[in-house]
Amino acid sequence: MKNSKNILMFAGILCFILSIFQITIGFFPSLSLYFGAPESLVKNAPGLIIASIMIGAILALFGLYAISGAGKIVRLPWLKQILLVIGVIFLLRGLLLVPELLVVFKVIESSIPVAKRFICFSIGSLFVGFIFIKGTIYLR
Repeated sequence: MKNSKNILMFAGILCFILSIFQITIGFFPSLSLYFGAPESLVKNAPGLIIASIMIGAILALFGLYAISGAGKIVRLPWLKQILLVIGVIFLLRGLLLVPELLVVFKVIESSIPVAKRFICFSIGSLFVGFIFIKGTIYLR
């Protein structure tokens, strides 16, 4: 049980770091483009900032749920179910690793090149998803 709380605390901290990062890159179009934002969004500076803030807020909410699961703040509604959903969201994002690797190893052809950083993002998403799921499984 205590280990589960430590894992969820770690997941929450990771989400808060991701949230700050997401909001920050929204103010720098070239960074947003580098990290995968669509070019049409990057050309619309107000839209880019709003999108970054919204995604950052969602990530912060994920962090709050993880911290709540760790017992550091008040227990939030539907805690275990939402933590599992958050874990699944990260795992689904991480599963993009499969087609990315298939393109990199030329098993399938794609008109869109896959940068190594995108493979790292997918691995990171899988990692965070597993942390959420593992921390939630033993949560009471």
